[in-house]
Amino acid sequence: MVTTSKKIQLSSHTVKALKHNEQYSHSLIKNDSDIIVLVNEESIVTFVSPSITPILGYAPEEIVGCHVLVLVHPDDLDTVQWMLGEIGQSPGKSLSAEYRLCCKDGSWRWIEGSGTNLLHVPGIEAIVGNFRDVTERKVAPHSHWSEMSVSEHFVQFYESEVFLLDSLSGFIDTGLSAGDACIVIATKAHRERLEERLKAKGLDLIAAHTRGEYIALDAVETLSKFMVDGLPEPQRFLEIIGSIIRQAGEGRLRVRAFGEMVALLWEEGNQAGAIHLEELWNDLARTHSFSLFCAYPMHGFGKAAHGAPFTEIGTHHTRVIPAESYNALATPDERLRAVTLLQQKAESLHAEIMERKEVEKALRISETRYRRLFEAARDGVLILDPRTRKILDANPFMEELLGYTREELIGKELFEIGLHKDEQANQDAFRKLQENHYIRYEDLPLKTKRGERRDIEVVANLYEEEDKPIIQYNIRDISARKKLERQKDEFISMASHELKTPVTSLKGFLNLLQRRLTSPEDEKELHYLARMNAQVHKLAKLINDLLDISKMQTGQLVYREEHFDVDALVQEIVENIQGTTQTHHLLLESQTQAEAFGDRDRLGQVLINLLNNAIKYSPQASTVLVRVTKDQNNALVSVQDFGIGIAKEHQQKIFERFYQVTDPEERTYPGLGIGLYISLEIVKRHGGQIWVESKKGEGTTFHFTLPLFQEGKRQVSL
Repeated sequence: MVTTSKKIQLSSHTVKALKHNEQYSHSLIKNDSDIIVLVNEESIVTFVSPSITPILGYAPEEIVGCHVLVLVHPDDLDTVQWMLGEIGQSPGKSLSAEYRLCCKDGSWRWIEGSGTNLLHVPGIEAIVGNFRDVTERKVAPHSHWSEMSVSEHFVQFYESEVFLLDSLSGFIDTGLSAGDACIVIATKAHRERLEERLKAKGLDLIAAHTRGEYIALDAVETLSKFMVDGLPEPQRFLEIIGSIIRQAGEGRLRVRAFGEMVALLWEEGNQAGAIHLEELWNDLARTHSFSLFCAYPMHGFGKAAHGAPFTEIGTHHTRVIPAESYNALATPDERLRAVTLLQQKAESLHAEIMERKEVEKALRISETRYRRLFEAARDGVLILDPRTRKILDANPFMEELLGYTREELIGKELFEIGLHKDEQANQDAFRKLQENHYIRYEDLPLKTKRGERRDIEVVANLYEEEDKPIIQYNIRDISARKKLERQKDEFISMASHELKTPVTSLKGFLNLLQRRLTSPEDEKELHYLARMNAQVHKLAKLINDLLDISKMQTGQLVYREEHFDVDALVQEIVENIQGTTQTHHLLLESQTQAEAFGDRDRLGQVLINLLNNAIKYSPQASTVLVRVTKDQNNALVSVQDFGIGIAKEHQQKIFERFYQVTDPEERTYPGLGIGLYISLEIVKRHGGQIWVESKKGEGTTFHFTLPLFQEGKRQVSL
């Protein structure tokens, strides 16, 4: 990447200050190989020493007038901005950090930069920066642990335990000798062997421990304190590790820490957990001052010493120390190529890591939205474990519906909270779920904790979530709707009974008048009476249908039980309906020797309804086909018309009470939408099925089945 410097137009006051500062700075930096930079209050570079050219390739005049952050690596911007902010707030304050700057040729160099606020000093009036090239130290193994910066995070790869312990003992020995606090979070074996080496160097670990300078913790035990579902939990990590570092750093200039927990996660195959833990260490370093030493055995990355997992770990550290095989490379050029290869791989993975973070962010947002929907839903939601059949979670509406708290619901089975009537019903429901992955109950009774009865609609699904089976119950309270339906049914029943008596009387008086008017002069009156009688007959049929619905709802509709000839019933109904229509020819195409068991008149009512519908909804056609067939167990009756047809979205709904197909492009046909509902209930009571096949504009065929009568076999009880 090549960075182009953007110049800023300087004010006359700034130009004067620049000239004054240049005179001061030239005397300050004469013969100095470090880069000296002066920055004004607006973070604009007012002076750069000539030593920038051999290090970064720029001439000083290319940088003067640019913003101080123009060359900083994007990943280091937060660190440098924070440092500038802290320095700018306090006159005389100094801070230092390590970060990357872009060279003119597009490469990056590691710089150790320090800044001091001298804005208040007359004649200087600038933040003075001193920059030293530390690239060689950043990419090579440590030989002098005393050169470790205050807040460095580095990783050591090793092929043998001896190499690790050599590095670790040097790191801790240097720290304890300098009076630093040293924290070791390692396995028991590594702690014991480390302490043997430290004691051999003459260190008194007991005294260091007593003074709080040496803290040794077990990696497995410490890790278990903040792991949740295979990942480190950020808040717990901050509380546990952050408190250890704060305590160790009290009264001491530096804190050194060695952590083996990431290596344990990686060796367990939990790469996501290890990477996340590295990120948490880096987050902690933004608020706590400490240097961190991590280590990974090379066998955890396969045979390729510099493979993709190696570079993924490397991207989370300020410095990577190669394993001992690095020293086997014969020449400095070979070592440089090896290190460069690692750097190139790390950079190539940077984009992938950022993409993963974006995906994780989107996932967190999605989870938050789901949780809000879960908690705000006005339907009850239960999450269950298919293996134990016990409740894992419940939303607030479920608590409101049942009267149980969430804590009372979790761990219960559904029959224990009144959702299924007993344990056997509970087991049956779960067996159906295992088979079909879906069940639906349109109307279930529910008894709440308070003993109240509620009517509910239930939909349950079995699905996979992160490779684990989960059951979700969605429960809707339909008590108010059922109450309205009961009130409606009661009204229909009452109104039908009240209407039946006057209609019967009206029909009787009409018949009496028709018998008395016998002379030729009464022909006109007889015509009107016949039309009145037809309308009264329709009204009487409607009332009888409403009464049938009322009786069906209460289970009081009486069915006669007899076996009968299906062919004869169909023949009789077809002939009767043919006598009432002049527009259609009813063609009985096939018959079969079939006998059924049930209420002959009620089944005749079904066929009458289907034939009347076929005639009504095929006004442009002239034929209706009727077929009777059978198989080993059932007789099948079919009625086919060639009329307007039924759109697919209406085909399941037309068997519901009072449902009528409304189509703005078609004329409205008279009726209450109860004939097919009655037909469905009658056929179901006889152990049969009824369904429709249709296409809009291509006609309709209704089918219904009846179980065949078989001598000696128990028949369906009506």
